[in-house]
Amino acid sequence: MSRRYSKYIGITLGLLALILRLIILLNPPTDFDGGPMLAYNFLFFFPMLLGIGILSLIAAIISVRGLIKKKSQNKSLHLLALLVSIPGLLYFLYVLTIMIIFGFMTSESVEKPDRIFNHSTSVVLDNTTLHLTGFNVGDEYENRRIYISSIPYFNDAFEKKDAYFCQGDSNFELYYSIHSDSLFVYIPDSEPMYHYTFPENLDKIPVKAIQLNPKQLDSIRGLKSDKVERFIWQ
Repeated sequence: MSRRYSKYIGITLGLLALILRLIILLNPPTDFDGGPMLAYNFLFFFPMLLGIGILSLIAAIISVRGLIKKKSQNKSLHLLALLVSIPGLLYFLYVLTIMIIFGFMTSESVEKPDRIFNHSTSVVLDNTTLHLTGFNVGDEYENRRIYISSIPYFNDAFEKKDAYFCQGDSNFELYYSIHSDSLFVYIPDSEPMYHYTFPENLDKIPVKAIQLNPKQLDSIRGLKSDKVERFIWQ
């Protein structure tokens, strides 16, 4: 390449890096879902970022070499090229650092389970045995949930969609009574008995929910009877 144009290589590469940075700014992601975001990163952002880093680094090296040469006739041009390349180089290093830190934090983090087993019990009716399994749920496991199923929760055949469940806050209590053909559970009227959509085997669970207001629940709590039992939380 002619010496006449070689002195402009540094500043040209630095300007190209700035143009790539501008293209990134003008084309932010429009869909942040997993698939589109992955495509945006690997097909656009990462290649552009790599281009910014390479162009800025080459421009900076050429500029520094030109500045340290004693006989260089274009020190002001090399200084300008260095100043132009610095923003792209800093941007590349900044994003790279963020990616490394984020990757380290992600690899070190352990995914928390959505529930923690608390306690379980079983009740025997005339024709079947029902299993009540309590869990602590919520962000800090401060809430309570109880699954009622004909199969033990830890049995391989158990499916959550085929179980009823009752839940509430940290003060939630479940009272129940055993009858010959059904299990009656007494729950707050603010929290109905739930089940997952499209169950297949709920008809095998003979349970009846009786919703009570706070005053009625208080009477159940104060009732001294062998017929009404309380689910024990540990």
